[in-house]
Amino acid sequence: MPGYSYFVALHALLGTLALITFWSAAWMKKGSPRHRAVGKVFLLAMCGVIATGVPLVIEQIFFRRHLATGLFLAYLLPLTAQACWLAWRAITDKRDWRVMTSRIGWRLVLWLPLLTAIPVLAFGVMKSQWLFIGFSTIAFINAWQMLRFARRGPNRPNWHIVQHYQGMLGAGIATHVAFLAIGMQPVWRWLKTTMDVSPALIELFPWFAPLAVALIAAAWLGRKYGKPRTTRPAGAALQQG
Repeated sequence: MPGYSYFVALHALLGTLALITFWSAAWMKKGSPRHRAVGKVFLLAMCGVIATGVPLVIEQIFFRRHLATGLFLAYLLPLTAQACWLAWRAITDKRDWRVMTSRIGWRLVLWLPLLTAIPVLAFGVMKSQWLFIGFSTIAFINAWQMLRFARRGPNRPNWHIVQHYQGMLGAGIATHVAFLAIGMQPVWRWLKTTMDVSPALIELFPWFAPLAVALIAAAWLGRKYGKPRTTRPAGAALQQG
C-alpha cells in the first residue's frame, strides 16, 4: 500500500508518546492540572494510534493477505477506542451518567468491539488460538458491563472516577501490548533461539502479561475507590424499569 511505511513510523511514534504520557500521568497527583494535561496528551496520542492503525489493517488484509493478523488488529482498534472514549466521557459527563449513555459514541464503542470480536472468537475456536479466544472475550465482558450500567445506573457516587481509571487501564493495556509484542520482537526471537523456553509462552507473554498487571492494578484501585454505595442514585429505579 502506498505510504505504508510512513503510517507504521507514525503509529510507532504516537505509541511511544502514549506509553510515556501514560506513566507520567499515573505518577502525578490525580486531578491536578498536570495530571489532566498529560492525560489529554495521552488520549490524543491514542486517537492517533487508532487512526494510523486503520492503514495497518488494510495492508494486512488486502495487500499481504494476512487475514488472521488483520482480523485481530481490526478488533483491537475499536476495543482500544472503547477504553479511551469511556475514560474521557466518564470525566466530562460525571454530573449525569445518563448523558454519557445516551450519546451516539456510547453505542458505537459498545457495539463495534462486540461485532468485531465475534469473527475473532470464531477463528480462535476453529484454529485453537488461545490468544484470539482470550482477547475476544474482553469485548463480551465489557458489553455486558456497559449494558448493565446503562440499565441500572451507577452504584457508587464516584462512578466517574472508577470508570475513568478502568478506561485508562484498558488503554494502557493496548500501549504495553504493542510495545511488548511489536517493539520487543528482537528480544523474543533471541529468547527462542538461545533459551529453553516454550515458544507458546514467549508468544503469549507480551499479550497477557499487560492484561494480568492491569487486572491487579484494577483490583488495588477498586479497594481504594470502588466501594459501592448503599442507596441507589435518583432515577436509577426508573432507568431499570
